[in-house]
Amino acid sequence: MFHFLLVVLYARGVVAEDGPLVQTSLGPIRGFYKSSFHGRKFSAFEGIPYAKPPVGDLRFEPPQDASPWNGVLNANKQYMCTQFGSVILAFESTIGTEDCLYLNVYVPKTQISTDDNYDVIVNIHGGSFMFGSGITYAGPRPIMDREIIYVNINYRLGILGFLSTEDNVLPGNIGLKDQQHALKWIQTHIKQFGGNPKSVTLMGASSGGASVHLHYFSPKSKGLFHRGISQSGTALMSWAIQDGAAQKARKLAKILNCEDSNTQTFIKCLKDIPADKLVDQTKWFFHVARFPFAPFGPVVEVESESSFLTKHPYMQLEEGEVNDVPWLTWVTKDEGNLGSIILNINVTNEVETHWDAWAEHLFDYEHVVLETKKHDVSEGIKSFYLQNEQTPKHNSGLFHKAFGDRLSNVGFETAVQMQANVTNSSVYAGIYGYNASVTLGTFFGIVLEGTTHGEENLILHGIEAIQSMFPHIQFSKNDVLMKDTLFDFFTSFASNGKPQCRGVEWKPLTSKSYQYLLINDIDNISMSEIPELSPKGFWESLNLRENKRFSEKLSTL
Repeated sequence: MFHFLLVVLYARGVVAEDGPLVQTSLGPIRGFYKSSFHGRKFSAFEGIPYAKPPVGDLRFEPPQDASPWNGVLNANKQYMCTQFGSVILAFESTIGTEDCLYLNVYVPKTQISTDDNYDVIVNIHGGSFMFGSGITYAGPRPIMDREIIYVNINYRLGILGFLSTEDNVLPGNIGLKDQQHALKWIQTHIKQFGGNPKSVTLMGASSGGASVHLHYFSPKSKGLFHRGISQSGTALMSWAIQDGAAQKARKLAKILNCEDSNTQTFIKCLKDIPADKLVDQTKWFFHVARFPFAPFGPVVEVESESSFLTKHPYMQLEEGEVNDVPWLTWVTKDEGNLGSIILNINVTNEVETHWDAWAEHLFDYEHVVLETKKHDVSEGIKSFYLQNEQTPKHNSGLFHKAFGDRLSNVGFETAVQMQANVTNSSVYAGIYGYNASVTLGTFFGIVLEGTTHGEENLILHGIEAIQSMFPHIQFSKNDVLMKDTLFDFFTSFASNGKPQCRGVEWKPLTSKSYQYLLINDIDNISMSEIPELSPKGFWESLNLRENKRFSEKLSTL
């Protein structure tokens, strides 16, 4: 729903007047003008190619440099990568185009000058590594009231972006390599738009936040960014690193009659399948409603010339192998409410009957536990959280806690504490608990107390979209103030690496003090020391083959 609303809103806005002209080494680019949330006129350049179209033989291949163009490129077109539909996103068929490696640049003035030296924020959109686009999930209007250059990017998604055979034929992480290629483009060209290539901050929510964090662990991303912001997404969350990737690739090949013992042969066959037909097969990789959360995602690759990630982030944190730049990250206070939203739309009443079979998909451990031990894990979760009640239906608050801990909180807490211990740069951690007038539950007839995963994006990016589509739904003045407060935190951090707003000092974590910023309301923002945010010990006791046990064999756990 939120995705659909933003598509409708941001599809507007192209004006007929002559726009700003920027000269680049690839050719001249003509933009146009837009107005910000509070009415400021700014320059927009939408649909700039940063790589060759990844079609034909370039499908599943690392991105290649965009070719120069003849004449003036009119940058007034929006793109969306081919992606699978979902009930929760208000469309059920495959949409988008395979030729989608474009980015958008927004400049806070109408007269572009290379003498300007604006800080740059690059948004990497979320959507379970499967959905969304640069423009739909994080459009420019709300942030362009500020003195910042804002860039959002597309990258290949789902099967087209994250299929992996776990060998040198298709190592994986194509979507992350797209992101990296876009960052290289920014380093080369952003000066022509008045941006400072030495002051680039990455920003993303959910899988976008995990993507941001993953760039801290890729040696090839070093120097391409100088700060990072991750909202409800880190590299250590259970869904951030894909398990069973080669198994999924062969399953896909079998579904499409491309099955072959030779990896090269079946990948060549998959390259010949129409993109929409290929991506539509995603439906066979969901098992319960829209779970697992991210059936196709990042992997730990074999070594190759194009590799993005060859060692698990947990192991890199243990060894201090991190791109040492400041990091700001948070989770929402009630991350696990998202599970009820998805389940209520689909199959809530069936969870009671199928708990033992479905828990491995709801809590994302299908590929990290031996079949013979899955029952023990599901019963362990029920005993620890639900106190042996049959279902989340009868104990929804504890189910939300279990779901939130597994999908977000444990991976968040582990990541911030480990990174604070091994880097010289500051790590800022927070818990977002503001209750807006409009929630995700509003659109699905579900009343949930608390602040759900991703809910801050409703006020950060969705106020205009929602009110234009549903006049009876109104955000409050306080919601707008909170939007501005959050962007003040982001832009101050992007400027000097220190998030500041409303006189509040956001203190970094240290190895001796785990302090978090609690954002509960405009006049209720404070630091609090929280020694233990989640029951990490319980989840570690389940011996799941991930994070510090990633390299171990299932049979030994």
